[in-house]
Amino acid sequence: MAARILVVDDEPGILSGVGEILTLEGYEVDTADCGRRAQELITQQPYDVALIDYRLPDVDGLTLLRSIRQRCPEVMTCMITAYANIETAVFATRQGVDLFLPKPFSPDDLLGAVDTLLGYKKLRDEAGELRAAHAASLRELASEKSQTHSLVASLRDGVLAVNREGEIVLANRAMEEMLGAAAGELLGRQVGPALGGGVLAPAVAALDPQNPAPAVFEAERGERRLFVTVSGFYDDEGAMLGRIVTAVDISSVRRMALEKARFTRTLVHELRAPLGALKSIVEVMRDRSLGDDLGPYLSFLDRADERIDGLGELISDLLSLSRIEHEGAPRRPDAPADTPTVVGEVVELWRDRASARSVRIEVDLAPELPPCTIPADDLRTLLTNLVGNAVKYNRASGSVTVRAGRSGEGLEIAVSDTGIGIEPGNLARLGEEFFREKRKETRGVEGNGLGLAIVRRLVERAGGRLAVRSRPGEGSEFRVIFPC
Repeated sequence: MAARILVVDDEPGILSGVGEILTLEGYEVDTADCGRRAQELITQQPYDVALIDYRLPDVDGLTLLRSIRQRCPEVMTCMITAYANIETAVFATRQGVDLFLPKPFSPDDLLGAVDTLLGYKKLRDEAGELRAAHAASLRELASEKSQTHSLVASLRDGVLAVNREGEIVLANRAMEEMLGAAAGELLGRQVGPALGGGVLAPAVAALDPQNPAPAVFEAERGERRLFVTVSGFYDDEGAMLGRIVTAVDISSVRRMALEKARFTRTLVHELRAPLGALKSIVEVMRDRSLGDDLGPYLSFLDRADERIDGLGELISDLLSLSRIEHEGAPRRPDAPADTPTVVGEVVELWRDRASARSVRIEVDLAPELPPCTIPADDLRTLLTNLVGNAVKYNRASGSVTVRAGRSGEGLEIAVSDTGIGIEPGNLARLGEEFFREKRKETRGVEGNGLGLAIVRRLVERAGGRLAVRSRPGEGSEFRVIFPC
């Protein structure tokens, strides 16, 4: 029988996207957009897995989790959050969360998390069966439950089991790799000598039968960051049968935290500069530093207007990035976008700006184009950024060419220019948030460094490919290929 999964999130895009992905994998899925609806569903039927957003409109995720656990104690829980950090993860784990899934996540991340939770549930259920049958030790669990062994071996998280005598009776391949051990090398060894000098050395004290309290800590192995939990198995009389160590690779969570910190610092800088300029303009006008005649102040008002336009563009781009990140699975349009129409709209949008700099915009479209597999709004946003950059970073009397045609993979759209080009060392950084080349040719060019980040994410979300060719002083070409 298919596993039943409850998904609780107040973002419609994520709720529908996650539900669709899990349904296509054969799971029975119910969704709720608030805590109240989730509590109604949990009273109607049991669930194997609950995926819960950390922040909900009517209740926080941990409060809802405790309520669900009271009604359905066998459910495995996963906390979904865009506010992932180690402190939150530690606190949530101590409150009973089984797994942490940071936003944004890919379909593979989602399915991997569900597989892990169902694997843990099967392991726990079979361990419960053995306890009910008064199994003598975890070694019997390892020898009698080969199916569980296969399941644990396939988990991406590291799992290690120790019996009451401190002997390692189970270690999956993921754990062996985390510890740098050969296959089967850990089995039968005493946990102290096996782990005492390694990355999981803090777990040795926690595995002491005289210290039955659960333990949570963070460990490092090279560039990898591990989130480690130690918990016990007990029989019906409360006697400890052994201990289980699980290690989850949280390197991506740490990288995300660092990226968010960098993003925040850069955003503060991008906001502080125009706000500071506006503050200075207001002070000049308020103090009438240039006299009572309005004329000298008009240039200050023009600069204030430019700063306000720049802030508006920054806010619009930030909203676009947020929408792309949180919509979940790629949207499929009801009808293919009319590529020639969208190209024409974007060209007309930039034609006056181009003419003011004596830049020509040329269009070369194949007579028959394959269907565009992304929504018209996304295609319009993508082309607006590419054509806009080609105009802004061009030379006076230069040209911009927009081409579209069929490639071996699908629809290919290229935007090329005769502009200042890009330094080879900076090509790999194109698409980073707020990244802009700093050279004399780029001084005075307006922008916030988010345009290509939006382009890259739209292309990746659609399963497409972005290719860039550029040489300083000779111009650039950006090619986007969407599969049919």
